[in-house]
Amino acid sequence: MADVRGERVAGRYRVLTALGQGGMGTIWLAHDELLDRHVAIKELRMPDSLPAAEREEALQRSMREAMAAAQLRHPNIITIHDVLVHNAMPWIVMELLKGRDLKDAVAAEGPWTPQRVAALGLRVLDALSTAHAHGIQHRDVKPANVFLTGDGRVVLTDFGIARLEDQATITESGLLLGSPGYIAPERLRGERGGPASDLWSLAATLYSAVEGVAPYAGTSPMAVLRDALTLPPRTPTRAGSLGPVLIQMMAREPHQRPDARTAAFLLQRVAGNQDATAPLPAPNRRGRRGAILAGAGLTAAVAAVAITVALLPTSAPPPTPNTDAQAATSTPVRTPTAPTPEPVARFTVPVNPCALVTPTQVRLLVPKAATKGRREGEGCDWTARGNGLAVTPLKPVQVDSAWGISLDEASETFVNRLNGAAAESRITWKWPDIGVEKMITQNRSPSQEIDGIGDEAFSYEYVNPKGQVERHDVIFRLSNVVIEIKYVDLSKIGDDEALRKGARDAARWVAAVLESQE
Repeated sequence: MADVRGERVAGRYRVLTALGQGGMGTIWLAHDELLDRHVAIKELRMPDSLPAAEREEALQRSMREAMAAAQLRHPNIITIHDVLVHNAMPWIVMELLKGRDLKDAVAAEGPWTPQRVAALGLRVLDALSTAHAHGIQHRDVKPANVFLTGDGRVVLTDFGIARLEDQATITESGLLLGSPGYIAPERLRGERGGPASDLWSLAATLYSAVEGVAPYAGTSPMAVLRDALTLPPRTPTRAGSLGPVLIQMMAREPHQRPDARTAAFLLQRVAGNQDATAPLPAPNRRGRRGAILAGAGLTAAVAAVAITVALLPTSAPPPTPNTDAQAATSTPVRTPTAPTPEPVARFTVPVNPCALVTPTQVRLLVPKAATKGRREGEGCDWTARGNGLAVTPLKPVQVDSAWGISLDEASETFVNRLNGAAAESRITWKWPDIGVEKMITQNRSPSQEIDGIGDEAFSYEYVNPKGQVERHDVIFRLSNVVIEIKYVDLSKIGDDEALRKGARDAARWVAAVLESQE
């Protein structure tokens, strides 16, 4: 790392001294000479081992996500003042916080009481839910990124690796995004993860605060990662009524964890010194896809506990619960649950994907494409200028083929994709074969459940700045195979229903052919 003390960044920020290391970079104390104030400025860096193209793409994506995080306004989220490029590297200018992080606080004070930890957890959960509502995942929630200011704020910091959605947690180049012991299992498996992954990391953070040790500890980072992938967290011994809540939040699979509303309800009960094991109110069932975002109900839950609880000495009395706020958060919504396994896995050998759509069907959706299709790995696509259809079997990252996996593996693959698509987000994509050669960033709509396609199915859409659908994707599971359908027809932009119908028709055709396979 070069010593940049005294250097001026963007001709405005004079770097004074290093404050410490943050995720993927160094944090410096700097003086904003225009507004005459001190700020924290983060010099974002990437490992030198990354290939040049991947390094550049990751840096550009980090810039976009930092700019998105700068739009967040919440008392428990660090304020980002500016995002700029200096010496071809991204720099993030943030408010200067005074105090210490949760890691240092617990090291100095010893483990916190369950009530105090739960109250702090509510405030961080509210911050995460605000970020998730804007399509931003944090991806590095840990004690060192929860800052406790001298004036009583609890601030979630370091959005430097926030929501790199198109990049696996462990990339092909070996780049680990996150901190060992605080990364959700699905991200360790190389899956993209979702809001539920951030909640897992929050639970691990709260575990370390109440127990005084992390839920996974080993002699090396690799040992920690291995244990987090294969073992449940160590049984809490000091957490009291908070313990079962943390264990639920750290369930191995995202669909097994409580959503944000339910987690808020449970944390509120612990913070109020109430029984968190009491039966929850009946869930508001709205189909397979459960709402993840906490919204106003979660904010009410945070308000329901006295703000001083999180930072007062451990002897401070617990707050009196606010029953109105409790009612606002006591209607948990069911998260996706894995389907009941069928007795026999139907697909044990590969199926030719190009034979899953007939020439007549191809001409209906992609009139100018070659009807025989083009093999792409285990999938097949039919493309023409401005128009394309792709059929791709999806597989768990640890296996070589999507065909012949177990029913449980297929169910897990489907649910993980469903979890990742549960909330609206922004996503970057391209499809050179149809003429979309440069990466474009669009809003991706929340997933919608579809009946009548395979055993279970959902879809989502990519929407341009004018609110028009440009691409429609469908994912369905039939027995032990999971299929993804992508459909684009740029000539039909503005006719959302035509694009939606095209993608879903293709999914039904593919499912029907697979149904006929013996």
